[in-house]
Amino acid sequence: MRAVAQDADRTVLRSRSEVLSVGELADRARRVAVALGRRGVSAGDRVALVSGNSIDRVVWMFGIWWLGAVEVSVNVELRGPMLAHVLTDSDPSLIVCQDGLLEQVRDAAVGDVLPMSALTAEPVDRVAREELDAAQRGFGPGELATILYTSGTTGPAKGVMLPRAYFSNLAEVWTDRLGLSADDIGYFPLPFFHVDGHVQLTACLQSGGSMAFRERFSVSEYFTDVSRFGATWATGVGSMLSMLAQAELPEPVPRHLTRLVGAPVPQIAYETFEDRLGIPVLTLFGQTECDGIAMDSAEQRRRGAAGRTHEAIEVQVVDANDRPVPVGETGEILYRPRGPHLTALGYWRRPEATVEAWRNLWFHTGDSGHLDAEGFLYFDGRRTDSFRRRGENISVWELEHSLNLAAGVRECVAIAVRDEHGGEDEIKVFVVPEGEALVLEEFIEHCRKVLPRFAVPRYLTVTDGSEFIRSAGTGVVQKHLLSRDITSPDVMEVPR
Repeated sequence: MRAVAQDADRTVLRSRSEVLSVGELADRARRVAVALGRRGVSAGDRVALVSGNSIDRVVWMFGIWWLGAVEVSVNVELRGPMLAHVLTDSDPSLIVCQDGLLEQVRDAAVGDVLPMSALTAEPVDRVAREELDAAQRGFGPGELATILYTSGTTGPAKGVMLPRAYFSNLAEVWTDRLGLSADDIGYFPLPFFHVDGHVQLTACLQSGGSMAFRERFSVSEYFTDVSRFGATWATGVGSMLSMLAQAELPEPVPRHLTRLVGAPVPQIAYETFEDRLGIPVLTLFGQTECDGIAMDSAEQRRRGAAGRTHEAIEVQVVDANDRPVPVGETGEILYRPRGPHLTALGYWRRPEATVEAWRNLWFHTGDSGHLDAEGFLYFDGRRTDSFRRRGENISVWELEHSLNLAAGVRECVAIAVRDEHGGEDEIKVFVVPEGEALVLEEFIEHCRKVLPRFAVPRYLTVTDGSEFIRSAGTGVVQKHLLSRDITSPDVMEVPR
C-alpha cells in the first residue's frame, strides 16, 4: 500500500510474457480478496495455494493476505501421502490449485478443490476497496500470514508459522546486506512456494526495485533471462550454481549482473563466476524459520563460509548442554532475533515441537557449524535425519514411510551420499525385500508415483539387512555405519 502511494505505475514483477506494476498487483489482489470473502473465507482462515511460478500465484498470495487469511504455501512437487499430509494437517477452508495440477491435488485432497481459473474476480468498487484497506491496517505484525511445511525428523513435515511482518523485516536484512536500491532487478528462478520467493519479492517491493522470474529453472536459459531482464542480481541453490558453472558461459558477460546469491556455494561456482567472470558470489545461511540467519555482503564475504552474522540475528554455537563452544569449534548452530517478528511463531498445532526447538530461549537449528573470530558462520553438516537435495529439504521419516508402502518391501533405509560438485545430498536407499515378492522396476515406478521428483532416490541397494546395526531397545538402524559407496556392483543407479 505504501508502494502504491509512492508510485503505482512502477514495475514490481517481470515474467517472459507479462509485466506487472505495483498498482496492478494491488488491484488484482483486492479482487481476489473480495472473491474469497464471497466464498466464505475470512480473516484467520487457511487457504492452501498449490501453484507453480506465475504472476497469478503472486496475486493470489497477496489477495489471501489482503483479506487477513493465511496462505498455506504448498510445494507443487508433492504428491501422494506427502501432499495429503499437508492438505489435511493445515485444515484449510479452501484449496486453490493451478489448473494443470488439479488431478494430483484432487487425488490427495479431502473436499473440494477450486481451480484458480474458476474464481471470478470482478473489479472492486471504491467502498469495498476502502473497507479492505481499513481492515488491512488493523492487522497486527505478529498475526499469522503463511504456513510453510518443512521436513520433519521423526515424523511428518511440520507447518512453520510465519507472522505478517516476517517477510518485511527479513527483506530489510536482505536489502541491507545486498545493497539493494530502486535501480536493481532481481532474477529468481527458484519456486515461489519457498520462503526465499516470499522474502526476495518483498525486498524488491520495499527497495523500489523489481523481481524477474522464470516458471522453472533452466540451465540453458539462465543467462539469456538475466540479459533479457537486465537483472543486476540473481539467486540459485548449490546444484544450480554447479550446473551453471559447467555449462556454456555467456559471451559477453552481462555487465549489469553484479551479484550472485546462493547456498551452499560449491567451489566451482567461485572459480567460474568470481575468478573468470568477475561476478561476486554471496552466500547466506537460512531456514524457513528464519531466512537470513547469516548473510554475506559485497564487502564482507569469505569463501567456504555460509554467510556473515549481522545485527538483526544473534548466533551462537553450543555443545550438547547448550553451552557456547570456543571460536572455531564445531557444535550446534543456535540463533535468536534481536527484534520482533524476524523468526517463525512456531509449528502449526505442534506446541511440544515448538517448545523443544526454542528451549533455553534459543532456536535450535539441528545443524552443526562453527564461527570464526570475524563472525563468519560455517556449516558443518546436519544433525537431524533429513536431506537437502536440489534446494529442497526432505524428511527421511516421510521418505522411508512412503517407500515402505511399496509392494514386496519389508524395510527401506535411506542415507545421504554427498554430491561434492553441488554441495548437496544424493539419496541412497537400502531395500530389504519381503521374500521373493520385490520387482525392482515396480519399486522404482512406486518411487516416481508417490514421491516428488527431488526425493526419488538416485541409488538403490537390495539387501537382506544383515549389515544393519541397530540400537539396543529402539531397534533404530545406525545409519552412520552404512556404506556410502556408490560404485560397487550391488549399487544400482536409478534411471532419470
